[in-house]
Amino acid sequence: MKVLNLKSADIDILNELQPPGWEDIRSYFYYYISSPSCDSIKICDGQRIAAVGTTIRHPDTAWLAHVIVHPDYRNQGLGKKLTSELIDRAHAKKIDTVYLDATDMGFPVYRKLGFETEAEYIHLDGELINENLKNPASVVPYEEKYRADIVKLDHLTSGEYRELILNDRLKASLIYLKEGKPEGIYYPNFFENAIIANDPVAGTELMKLRMRVKNKFRFPAGNKAGLDFLIKKGYQQIRTSRKMILGPKREWNGEYNYNRISGGLG
Repeated sequence: MKVLNLKSADIDILNELQPPGWEDIRSYFYYYISSPSCDSIKICDGQRIAAVGTTIRHPDTAWLAHVIVHPDYRNQGLGKKLTSELIDRAHAKKIDTVYLDATDMGFPVYRKLGFETEAEYIHLDGELINENLKNPASVVPYEEKYRADIVKLDHLTSGEYRELILNDRLKASLIYLKEGKPEGIYYPNFFENAIIANDPVAGTELMKLRMRVKNKFRFPAGNKAGLDFLIKKGYQQIRTSRKMILGPKREWNGEYNYNRISGGLG
């Protein structure tokens, strides 16, 4: 079976690989093939797509995203073959730290390839809740004057330099201000509607905005403020996944992550 670059004509039929309970994977792959920061590949059995996956690159780190094997082709080593190719593509760009968010199914494969568990992500589901903010004036639309603070906050949260990925999403974001300084940011249109904040009040207030439109939250288990807030609102933990790393570790603050960008970006 050959490893090839994914093409736009392939994306519509990726529903054949769609894992149960995941958001439609095709919208993600349209983004991946349009982004110069991404490499999306496929393994084909003749004309049939047996497996797909993506490498998302930052300046010196990368994430593996949507590594999926068709149910008819599992237990044939394709997951390992695909992941190894994605890692090689990251290394070819001089990137030595690679992350991924592992499901229970993929975990054994990644561990055999040398990945280590760095943190646990918790997945919680609940009901949509329309609750007013304590201080509505604290949430304002993004302005360019906040860019440096937001980029710094994102780096403190992730340990990565993700500005190139964030650039296209900043204009639609909402900022939580405390004494005129950004303490949090909410991306309503960025994959899973990400939230980062270095202040628990900022984080939970921005969660209120997200809870009006999304009833699922995924973030590092170290974020106790976010977890306690959702439990009090009736949310329940449904499962966990693992943030895994291959290569040198970076300093990061998972407690600032109140909802991940996506499984392939942290």
